Amino acid sequence: MKIEQFLHLEDVLELILDTVCVVDKTNKLVFVSAAFESMFGYKPEEVIGRSVYDFVYSEDNHKTSNIVEKILHGQTQPSFENRWVHKSGKIIHVLWSARWSEQHQVRIAVAHDITERKKMEQHLEYLANHDPLTKLPNRAALKKCLQVSLSTAKANNTHLYLLFIDLDNFKQINDNHNHTVGDQVLEIVAQRLLNCVRDTDIVGRLGGDEFVILLDNMSSKEDVTKLANKMCLAVEQPVSLANTTLQLSLSIGIAAYPEHGANYDSLMQFADEAMYKAKKAGGNRVIVF
Repeated sequence: MKIEQFLHLEDVLELILDTVCVVDKTNKLVFVSAAFESMFGYKPEEVIGRSVYDFVYSEDNHKTSNIVEKILHGQTQPSFENRWVHKSGKIIHVLWSARWSEQHQVRIAVAHDITERKKMEQHLEYLANHDPLTKLPNRAALKKCLQVSLSTAKANNTHLYLLFIDLDNFKQINDNHNHTVGDQVLEIVAQRLLNCVRDTDIVGRLGGDEFVILLDNMSSKEDVTKLANKMCLAVEQPVSLANTTLQLSLSIGIAAYPEHGANYDSLMQFADEAMYKAKKAGGNRVIVF
């Protein structure tokens, strides 16, 4: 398609806030509206004749090529998303509406910048799945993670261990000091637990002073118990807050897949019961269900 065929539309396209792109059958840009520069940082003359894949975020190349194939076969795509790379290097989330013109042998697409919307969605998703105090996965996220880990363990015929952790005498800390100190203690405990585990392990907070840890690919139950005792020792280190020194301790209950349960509810229940046995025995100890 010759660019001259679009010249009579330039005055109109200059007024459109969203970017308009025209791409030929070989994926080369043959026309972009003036809004392209404000969206992607490139002047029109910098991109005309270049492949769109010079600008598509590399991880989205396959998804984009699948959509392009559908468009080339006459399937209008009123709404699809991918990411492009701005001239500055930042990632732009783009919502496209595109169709193929058989007469002119080009596809015509309108781009909407939805980067801020995607950031907000990601932020809301983060808030929905993370504890606001410790930034650890919350109860809902832990359930999803455990279900995925269980599926993996079943498929690979491997073990999965769930540690249910409760901070001993936490109510006394809140009662004798204040909730600000209590919150600081929870943040410290969360960080000490994270310091004990591998990057692939999952540490989450159920609420209050209850934490859960998911461990997979551990050599043996004995290794898991050793790790739990290591956590107890790490948390035992004195904490100096609000002109006072606090001595902390943990009660930890352990349940294992497949020995103790094959689903989220049973593993949580049995690990919780083991933790309460540890607490009733005086706390500061690890018990396997």
